[in-house]
Amino acid sequence: MFTLKKENTKVEIELTVSGQEWEDGVQKTYEQTKGRFNVEGFRKGHAPRRVIEKTYGDSVFFEDTVDFFVNKTLNDVLEQNPELEPVAMPTTKFESYTAQDGLKMKILFEIVPDFELCKYTGNEIKVHSAEVTEHEIEHQIHHLLEDNAKFESVDRPVKNGDIAVIDFMGFIDDKEFDGGSAQDYSLEIGSHSFIDTFEDQLVGHKKGENVDVNVTFPENYGAAEFQGKKATFKVTIKDVREMHLPELSDKFIADATEFESVEEYRKHTTAHIQDMKKNDQQEEYEYNIREYLLANTNVEIPDIMIANQVQGDIKNMRDMLKAYGMTLEQYIIQSGGTTLEDYENRIKERVLKNIKTRYIYRKIIDKENLEPSQEELDKATAGITEREEKIRKENEITLERLIKFLKDNNKMVVEKE
Repeated sequence: MFTLKKENTKVEIELTVSGQEWEDGVQKTYEQTKGRFNVEGFRKGHAPRRVIEKTYGDSVFFEDTVDFFVNKTLNDVLEQNPELEPVAMPTTKFESYTAQDGLKMKILFEIVPDFELCKYTGNEIKVHSAEVTEHEIEHQIHHLLEDNAKFESVDRPVKNGDIAVIDFMGFIDDKEFDGGSAQDYSLEIGSHSFIDTFEDQLVGHKKGENVDVNVTFPENYGAAEFQGKKATFKVTIKDVREMHLPELSDKFIADATEFESVEEYRKHTTAHIQDMKKNDQQEEYEYNIREYLLANTNVEIPDIMIANQVQGDIKNMRDMLKAYGMTLEQYIIQSGGTTLEDYENRIKERVLKNIKTRYIYRKIIDKENLEPSQEELDKATAGITEREEKIRKENEITLERLIKFLKDNNKMVVEKE
């Protein structure tokens, strides 16, 4: 006999097994497991129950009998209450047991949350404008000019935007280190391709000068032996080259691109930027709809569900990094992170958001009957033999239908810049 209690995502089953029920359960367990036991004088699987208990101890069938009642009770509960969907393996808590009085215990588990959807249609969802500005067009054209720029030697101090041709040699604690030297290196000043303030310290110096550049390697530098170390680079400036942009003309456009004139290139550039901004706007619309649903729907996600997903993600990351000879802790430092705890918290935040989104989407799909027909699925998965790939494709189609429904049934409102 059992009683069921449910509070939010937590389910508690109080299970009571009478002495006679327990005896019947032990007998069933004996019948199912007797083939495991070797008892002298009996063929395997033919030893009487009392003989097995005398040989192996009175509690020999206890654990399997408990499992029998737990599994039977869980099956009965879930069959009678199909809305209960466990998110992790149940735990048990014993209260009392004797062979005469039977067993009292609790079965505890957490379930998929039940929740009310917010208003998911007819909402105004704000997005940024997809209008192309003159600044964006000029910026793209300037990139084209920079890609075709020429650099000419000049007799003046280095400034931002120049190319400095340098020889350099690096020292840590007055000792030259491997990989810290080069000759005739062309360094774009202001590109920040070198660490710390290396490039800034060359500004104001001229061709032929020797400069001591003092820097500190970042804490997350790729090579662990350099992380946080102070270094001095002995630099010789061998040349200073100034950027000269070509003149924007029809001839330049014809030589540098597939277009024949500045006007034609501008039209193409405008259309290209417009396409990108419209795509970005649609992605923003989809993202903002999702954020609206998350912000306005209260979904209580069981802690165990989040913890299991977080630990699974961390394990997968560790396994992947191990193949590259790196630990997770090293990766966190090199990617600009701080501690493993901070990394776990970021994963937890992402996992929680993903799980909530999944349940909200699933509820809308069910409520609006957005599942594709079997005919649609068969057509979309024709030729796909692997089960996992077929499931992935079916989920992809369902998600596409949901996103289309949400976009069609909410209103995009363009914010004025």
